[in-house]
Amino acid sequence: MNKKINQLEKIGNKNPFRAPEGYFEGLTGRIMSQLPERVDDTPKTISLWERVQPWFYMAAMFAGIALMVNLFARSSQQTDSGLNLTSSADIEDFYRYYEEQSVVDLYRDAVYLDVE
Repeated sequence: MNKKINQLEKIGNKNPFRAPEGYFEGLTGRIMSQLPERVDDTPKTISLWERVQPWFYMAAMFAGIALMVNLFARSSQQTDSGLNLTSSADIEDFYRYYEEQSVVDLYRDAVYLDVE
């Protein structure tokens, strides 16, 4: 620690770095000579389609989303209202049919299980 303090006391407030004589007088000219030539700065003309294109794509995206939501809403309405059992006789007929189908499916599974 004492060694560091001694070295700082030796340096003091002196700046150990120096620029060569005449360095800053020709600096601007040297930098400008190394830059490439200036390119034509005329603005590019933008067509109407290039201006409208992002808005057109965004409108198409929202239209697609609206169509998908509409399609899914209609399909869910059809599946909900596809089975209209209004009377108890209709409900009994549905369960009887379901029971018969399950028995037939179980029979098929038992018979064809040995075939595979």
